[in-house]
Amino acid sequence: MKYIVFLSLSLIQSVVHAFEFPETSDLWLREAPPNAKMLAAYVKVENTTGQDLKLVGAYAPDFGMAEIHQTIEVDGLLKMREQEALALPRAGEIVMQPGGLHIMLMMPKQRFKVGDQARICLIYQDQNGAEHVQHLDFPVKQQ
Repeated sequence: MKYIVFLSLSLIQSVVHAFEFPETSDLWLREAPPNAKMLAAYVKVENTTGQDLKLVGAYAPDFGMAEIHQTIEVDGLLKMREQEALALPRAGEIVMQPGGLHIMLMMPKQRFKVGDQARICLIYQDQNGAEHVQHLDFPVKQQ
């Protein structure tokens, strides 16, 4: 009987301590001209969770592919490089903005206009290696 009570309390405690997602702000998706094959999305992610995390990817159901990219200069030319994992330490932040880090969205399945929203999911990895998916709606803006 003691074992059943202990097991029940353990299960309740694990439910109470569900994964806490980082705070996000300044979410937006750049409107692109018709027939554009790539769009860029931006967000500020603040780690208020009390644990070190990694941002390990993105997924967007309305696009064929979504990757996190960094714009860099190579021999005077701007290029984009995929970022497979970005450290997000306790109290740290990741700022995605034009000319720097961004979510590259490829092969849109529909046209996004100002006022629309696109669902983009950020994928985090916790200290134990478990992955957690944060579902966010990015407003489309003309910036």
